[in-house]
Amino acid sequence: MTGATGPELEYFRAIEDTFIRLRGTPFLLSPSDWRLAALWYGRGIPVGLVCRALEELFERRAARGKSGKVQSLRYCASAVEDAWRERRELGSESLAGQRRAIDVAARLDRLADALPADLDERSAWAGRIRAAGDEPQEAESVLVTLDSELVDRCIAGLTPASRGLLAAEVDSSLEAVSQRLAADVLAADRERLLREAARRQAGLPLLSLFSPDARAI
Repeated sequence: MTGATGPELEYFRAIEDTFIRLRGTPFLLSPSDWRLAALWYGRGIPVGLVCRALEELFERRAARGKSGKVQSLRYCASAVEDAWRERRELGSESLAGQRRAIDVAARLDRLADALPADLDERSAWAGRIRAAGDEPQEAESVLVTLDSELVDRCIAGLTPASRGLLAAEVDSSLEAVSQRLAADVLAADRERLLREAARRQAGLPLLSLFSPDARAI
């Protein structure tokens, strides 16, 4: 959850620490997990409510004897939404007072401007970003698809040597925890890290209304 500062970073860290503690093994949050936490923050959902919802969900899983590791924070999204809806219905939180206004068009412009100057078909990508939508949920949904497509394009353009170097970098970063992770979890984390390493190498912004590149400085 890099790029966030101040209260936003504290919010993300609290959720991340709670999720990892409840999961019981090391875990690397994915960009989609980051987006989900950012959406909760942007909507003003209190971090204490999020963490309590996670704890209650894991307690219910344990009570039902469910096995297997939870692979994504998104698994917990329904529990958080239910808790937030109940809180609002009880009138203990004001959604209108908590919601943070978002200038969608301005954030899309910043994301388009943040594309690297040497990106192939940069103007076309920028146009697609700016046309993502007027409403936050609509625009964020489009950005998720665009982000995945852009990273896919970046990886496809790597030479075998470049891809090998990125893979070696990822394996090195996972070395400390690889023995404690199941094979499927390790493979998923390796793929996520490879995609993020490719993003960094290409200088691509994370296409999200809540990414650092989208927010006003």
